Amino acid sequence: MKKALLQACALCVGATGAYAGGLDRSGQGINLIFEEGSVVQFRLGYTNPDVSGTLGGVDSGNVANSFFTPHLGYKRALTDQLDFAIMYDQPFGADVEYGANYPLSVNPTSPVGGRSGVLEASARTDAITALLRYKINNGFSAIGGLRVQRLTGDVTVPAAAGYQTDIDADIDYGYVIGVAWEKPEIAARVSLTYNSKVTHSISQTESANQVPPIPAGLVVVDTDTEVVTPQSVNLDFQTGVAPKTLLFGSVRWVDWPQSVYAPPLYVGITNDNLLDYDDDTFTYSLGLGYQFTEEFAGAITVGYETSTGSTVSDLGPTDGFWSVGLGGTYSIEKAQISGGVQYTDIGDATTNQGAQFSGNSAWSVGFQVTYALD
Repeated sequence: MKKALLQACALCVGATGAYAGGLDRSGQGINLIFEEGSVVQFRLGYTNPDVSGTLGGVDSGNVANSFFTPHLGYKRALTDQLDFAIMYDQPFGADVEYGANYPLSVNPTSPVGGRSGVLEASARTDAITALLRYKINNGFSAIGGLRVQRLTGDVTVPAAAGYQTDIDADIDYGYVIGVAWEKPEIAARVSLTYNSKVTHSISQTESANQVPPIPAGLVVVDTDTEVVTPQSVNLDFQTGVAPKTLLFGSVRWVDWPQSVYAPPLYVGITNDNLLDYDDDTFTYSLGLGYQFTEEFAGAITVGYETSTGSTVSDLGPTDGFWSVGLGGTYSIEKAQISGGVQYTDIGDATTNQGAQFSGNSAWSVGFQVTYALD
């Protein structure tokens, strides 16, 4: 009962991070380290958001492109007390593209030879996390590990004199530390993990049109700056509450004000950062799982992220959400096959430029296979 329920629950809980904080993709979960024995795990999620707003009476169109959230992991029991896991995921990302007639997609220098384009941004992080878990006694264990993260992206802001930046891929490092407590007799577990920030020292190529009375032309400069993916804390819990029934949930805090992107040329043009945040976020989930047969278990989850009420970046025009998800797991010999679907109601937001985004939502689906190696 315990193992199948955990698979169904992990898929549903993991999916709630699909639109958390606007850029938070994977939720940086570590449930794999708690699997019994040695296993390999593959998960793939797909999210189809519908996010639109208006600025000055002009519709933005659906600015959020669909995206995948992959996860690949291997966990091995080294000894009775020591476990090892290595995982790949994409913890943060963005993929937005506005309509051509949107005010921020219009280049004010275009009558004098400015280049055309639309307001858009693409960013991706790829992370590999290696973890060790040492079981102490009385159900307690200590967790620690290293994260290697790669960042790349590009942004176009036509309204800022046709501005564009292309970020060279950069690799930097962070760490994970945590503690956990388990009581297998009642399927109880509580884990608390801290994910450090990762500071990327990036090189980029920035370009923009010169603004009259300077003669028209393209300015291209290679510059350096820093981008931080923020620190976070995850609290995950579960416990059996009745025969074949598991209650589970999580709380995730992300320190978004740490994330500032201020490329020098853009700051010189606008006297503002390209991306920053005023508030951190808290994301909550709660679910109930039930073992229907020896082979099949199902779960339902609800999720909630508090809205901040602050203005947000036009590159991430969301503020909070609530969600509901359904998932199930079927056991076939050594394999646990899971699937799930989630609906997210995305919170209304006002952007820094005064655009109003409301009535937005997203659908997510996911598929996971966990295979026991022993």
